Amino acid sequence: MPIAAAEYWKRFERVLEAERLEAFDLLLVYAQGCRGMYSNLLYLTGYYNFDPSLRGALLIRQDGTAHLLLDSEWDLDRAARTSWIERRAMSCSPDLPAGLVSHCREQGLTSGRIGLAGDEYMPVAHYRRLEAGLPGVEFVPATALIANERLLKSPAEIEALRVAADITDKAILSGILALKEGISELATLAVCASTMLELHADELAFVPEVSFGEMTEIGGAPASSNTLKRGDMVMFDMGCVYDHYVGDLSCTCVYGKPSVEQQTIFDLVVRAQEAAIRAVHPGATAAEVDSAARDPIARAGYGEYFNHGLGHGQGLDHHEPPFIAGDDLTPLRPGMVFSVEPGVYLPGVGGVRIEDTVLVTEAGCEVLSASNQHAPEIQ
Repeated sequence: MPIAAAEYWKRFERVLEAERLEAFDLLLVYAQGCRGMYSNLLYLTGYYNFDPSLRGALLIRQDGTAHLLLDSEWDLDRAARTSWIERRAMSCSPDLPAGLVSHCREQGLTSGRIGLAGDEYMPVAHYRRLEAGLPGVEFVPATALIANERLLKSPAEIEALRVAADITDKAILSGILALKEGISELATLAVCASTMLELHADELAFVPEVSFGEMTEIGGAPASSNTLKRGDMVMFDMGCVYDHYVGDLSCTCVYGKPSVEQQTIFDLVVRAQEAAIRAVHPGATAAEVDSAARDPIARAGYGEYFNHGLGHGQGLDHHEPPFIAGDDLTPLRPGMVFSVEPGVYLPGVGGVRIEDTVLVTEAGCEVLSASNQHAPEIQ
């Protein structure tokens, strides 16, 4: 079920309180129509600018007054239908920076502090025009203010993530069942993508990957016309969007009987993932969970072939905090959701990555997906 209006209100109120604690005179939430660049606006209102050409901003004053400014008039009606903001609190300015400056001046905000959420992806040209148009204003990076609120998922968010993981897992299984000698990576991918849409996914979450043989050694190869041969490693990495929330899973198998080396690295990655999941509990740090997977791989002599972080947060974005890596000391808290995806990519043998979605609970954790339950050997 979609997120209820009452939940959007609660999110808005929490962010408003954080804005007041930071003593911002205004919080400016910038967004544009690319995944990863509209999620803060979606999180607070229910509206998102899905077209890459669309840009907009939510302007929140300390008194709780909110105004949505878009650069495309035709999208105002959709914004009014999908968000709790009233149509009269929306306006359009094809020249967005000029519109933002004009709105701030009309509201008397020509001095003070404006928190800028989305500062890392707002075009530099836009930011410079804001500075030039409001020389008395101090612009303060504020993306973290909303990111902190998004860290802990609500029951409704967790359910959406659970469904997204289930659809993605079923899509990967459909791809596994379609494997046959001579099939291409692209043909296999088409089966997976079709399954996700048939199971009512909103869309694909990112460019999905299916790779065979030596292409699995790369760890992140887009599908091509490469065809399957007996003895090839097969790696899937894909996800779907369900009610705006992103699933993201990886699975590896072998078409035919695994070689000794293939079986060795497969079993090692499974053990590493199981050790990491056992390490997930409230109070553990992201670095400790990363080490739980990385250490056994290193002890087995394959440390240099595990060349990425163990995981990343999942939610409205494909990658979001927390990040499960060796240099991240973030303590885990109930409600956090992230991937656990150790991998070994061995030249001349193939690559193995197994990725599941994990929820931190009061008692430890819950695995929301089932990628590690697929058999390594496909005949």
